[in-house]
Amino acid sequence: MNELVFVKLGGSLITDKTKPFTARMDVIKRLAREIHAAKKERKLKVVVGHGGGSFPHVPAKKYEVHKGVVSPETYRGIAEVQDAASRLNRMVVESLMEAGENAVSVQPSACAVAKGGRIVHFDVKPMRRMLVENLLPVPYGDVVVDLEKGCAILSTEMIFDYLARKLKPSRIILAGITDGVFTSDPQLDRKAERIEEITPANFEKIKSALKGSAGIDVTGGMLHKVEILLGLAELGIPSIIINGLGEGNLKNALLGRKEGTAIHR
Repeated sequence: MNELVFVKLGGSLITDKTKPFTARMDVIKRLAREIHAAKKERKLKVVVGHGGGSFPHVPAKKYEVHKGVVSPETYRGIAEVQDAASRLNRMVVESLMEAGENAVSVQPSACAVAKGGRIVHFDVKPMRRMLVENLLPVPYGDVVVDLEKGCAILSTEMIFDYLARKLKPSRIILAGITDGVFTSDPQLDRKAERIEEITPANFEKIKSALKGSAGIDVTGGMLHKVEILLGLAELGIPSIIINGLGEGNLKNALLGRKEGTAIHR
């Protein structure tokens, strides 16, 4: 099979996280075109996952769904979170289809089970077969049933962590709204410096710089992302965090031209 690459489109990138249920359609459509263009230039198989941004995070926070089933109202929250996440997913899938990809939605709430907030089962057989055929799977951050808490929210990174151990991608690309990981928030601090690489050896020194995401986020922010990616790096699956707002950046990353923060062992 052709080289397999996982791509995550961050919630902050494809939505305005400060405005509820606001998608950045121009960005989504451009990123879809870049993915298609890269696949035409290089023999790649791609799994495109994405965050929820201002869509599922809003009802998740309102009903405290990230805490599990804490009241009868949580069940309404589960339904609203799943609905919001799937609505954004359809926008991403439709944009990929418009760009020329045979994109297929993969709904985690229908195929994954968690226990204590961690995935204990995710049926990968359909995705494995999709990749053999000429299809592009599109999973996303979602709410799933949890055997201990009743429900749990799975970030795209958590889903990628599980899927990567089963599907063995050669690398992972995370596209966000900054040029990688910085020593402080580059949008607030002009003296912020980009961290060129993160490894198990230097992680403890830079850990304090990895603070939460801007806007509403119930999935843990940058620290959560880096910790998961470091775990995969130790298995030989490197990652890179890039700025998806820059035109051509995602295409270049898919083609192996690196510009961002590399995470490796």
